[in-house]
Amino acid sequence: MQRTFRFFLAALTAPLLALGLPAPAAADQQLWAAAYVDWTFAENAPSAARVEQEIRVAEPGRASFFTLNWDFEVGEGGYIGLQSDEAGAHNVRFSLWNATSARGRACRRFDGEGVGMTCELAWRIAPDAFYRVRVVRGATDAGGQWWSGWIDTREADGRVVQTSIGELRVAASGDAINPATIYNFSEFWGDAVAACQDVALSAAIFAPPRVSVSVTGGASAASNPVGRRPDGHVCNGRERTGAVSRHARVALDEGPGMILTLGGTVSANEAMARRLAGR
Repeated sequence: MQRTFRFFLAALTAPLLALGLPAPAAADQQLWAAAYVDWTFAENAPSAARVEQEIRVAEPGRASFFTLNWDFEVGEGGYIGLQSDEAGAHNVRFSLWNATSARGRACRRFDGEGVGMTCELAWRIAPDAFYRVRVVRGATDAGGQWWSGWIDTREADGRVVQTSIGELRVAASGDAINPATIYNFSEFWGDAVAACQDVALSAAIFAPPRVSVSVTGGASAASNPVGRRPDGHVCNGRERTGAVSRHARVALDEGPGMILTLGGTVSANEAMARRLAGR
């Protein structure tokens, strides 16, 4: 079994990436270059005040995003995850749709693909390390419900370092996460390429997401990861849109996880998946 949350040192480096996933001004974005992982929680899983997940980005690629996504019980939710830009620099981002206010070092509004607010930090992704991303319900005030985004790392001496990405406020009705809506998303958001096999290769391992009714108490893990691709947009190498993708289940300490490889040629993508699965 692969061990998650390995010992490593994480440094806050690399410049910040502009918000959202827009196409660069000089070119169109590669279409349908994405893949998903769906999860199953118990039918009676209660609404959550906290969601968390350990993610290993084994190959950050470029212009690639690796996220944990959810909706609230009432209204759209958001996402939190790790990202590489077109130059290969990295960041971690926490975003909520329809957020109205923010607190943090680098938070701002976005539009284009929906509206909301995002907070981000420059971050160096260590390819052999698992990072725990967390979203935690905060205080309620006259303006609505606050949520905070975090990334946790484990140092070589065993200490867990918790780093705040920022806090975002939504309407008061957005006070609970619906476990049934939780999924993972990986995307190449860079310029369109001549053939889909030219999409930059990236790879991530997703441990089972966990939810809790409390902000600090025990959490329940999801099971049964299932891979999913955009319907009708298969890439076998020469098509213009999409990207080569592959899903492979993997045994982790926390339970069944999923390897998601996106981009590259068919052979390179398969080789990466096999390497990460230990085969």
